[in-house]
Amino acid sequence: MQPIMSLRPLLLGGAVAILASTAHAQSIVGPPSEANHFIETPKGWVHPKTPWGEPDIQATLNMMQAAGVPLERCAASYRFGAPPCDLNKKWLTDEEYHQRLDAARARVDPAKQAIAEGQFGRALLSGTVDPSTPQRQTNLIVDPPNGLLPDLTPEGKRRALEMGSSWALPGEDPAYESTLSFDFWDNCRSRGMPSSMMPYRYNGGFAIRQAPGIVVFDLEMIHDARVIPTDGSAHPSSVNKGYMGDSRGHWEGNTLVVETTNYKEGPALINLAVVGSPPGNRFPVSDRMKTTERITRLNADMWLYEIKTEDPLILTRSFTVRYPMRNDPSYEWWEYACHEGNTIIANYITTSRYERTHPAPEKPIKVEVPASFANTLAGRWVGRPRIVTVDLDIELEFTKNADGTLQGKLVGTNFGKIDKPLHEMPPPPGVTPPAATTPMFRAADRRLDFELPNTQPWTFSGQLSEDGASIVGVVASAQGGLPVTFKKR
Repeated sequence: MQPIMSLRPLLLGGAVAILASTAHAQSIVGPPSEANHFIETPKGWVHPKTPWGEPDIQATLNMMQAAGVPLERCAASYRFGAPPCDLNKKWLTDEEYHQRLDAARARVDPAKQAIAEGQFGRALLSGTVDPSTPQRQTNLIVDPPNGLLPDLTPEGKRRALEMGSSWALPGEDPAYESTLSFDFWDNCRSRGMPSSMMPYRYNGGFAIRQAPGIVVFDLEMIHDARVIPTDGSAHPSSVNKGYMGDSRGHWEGNTLVVETTNYKEGPALINLAVVGSPPGNRFPVSDRMKTTERITRLNADMWLYEIKTEDPLILTRSFTVRYPMRNDPSYEWWEYACHEGNTIIANYITTSRYERTHPAPEKPIKVEVPASFANTLAGRWVGRPRIVTVDLDIELEFTKNADGTLQGKLVGTNFGKIDKPLHEMPPPPGVTPPAATTPMFRAADRRLDFELPNTQPWTFSGQLSEDGASIVGVVASAQGGLPVTFKKR
């Protein structure tokens, strides 16, 4: 009797799991709601089937449609002086959404316009970034509920520091010694997972193909093709690892569920091609990572994609990304020729070695400011911007000179010493100096605007607090903006 009794909770647990998955599938199919990203499944619509009887989810999807949606909530809004972003706002209102749709309809595709004018070189350059489509969601992460990435474990942060990348952190001067100084995407090896399944800035084609017992996720970026058995076969031995992992799929109603394990360590977990991802491109994975994907066809044109990422060695908890995609049979799928004849990495290494052995001296910029402002700023200040992958402390020093002028320098970070004077903020694109030259320090409104003296430019714009105890602002680069508060040492 004991073996029979021991099966009861297992059978009950299996039944509960089936009911839960069925309830999940039903919750996203139907009238517009948050669960289906306000995409309706019309009454009476019948999900098509393949000739062999499985749900037909074949499509040519375009991840770029959601490329303007940042990974983390409010990540795209960090600009000094910008209105505060509501971290509790998950969705645009109907009015906001339709305003953005109207603006998108009115824009002109610069690549197609250039082709029509016979400017094929300009078309190639402008066509590297495909136009996105406004979405109702304010960010890609739907869990945790705050829309932010979970913290990394101490081991995750340790591994992040060991990763190579061509993307500098604020205040950092990376040293490039070999091809291993760069990340996997720089070397065109792989974008890894789950990053490969998130909206890119370009080349976001995602085709779903089916055959009996097989689904293939065919990706335009780095021409990766994920072959996913749906025949009930088990994962191979954990000895067999790959950068894209090993995937096994099954059907829950009309939803394809894909569980992937056996990941090989190397590529970044999240890549900078995803808007609003952590700067530095150093987000490690371990071979204990597991991803669970769900893809559901909502109607004739729209698919809803979701991926949950778990990695107990790297992440303090899991996180889930979800976004919709439209089937676009007219999508132009270009060859992703990434590294053929590419000399950039070799040139980076040569230039980096030369600059480190032949440092160019820089004269500090001295600015005349009132004595009270100089006295308050004089000293060392340390700030830590929020970067989920690393703990980065940036140290500045302001010096009041004997002639009453003030100058500043970047002492360095906890990654290394820099000791270089701060630069003036560069003029906005398309504006010619000196009319656009911004003073480094403006005592009238307690402003500070400067560029950090690194190989890759990061700027700072901020303000000295009324009590003189802190400098609050934003460091920004092509990688995005990060809020930071400097405190006096």
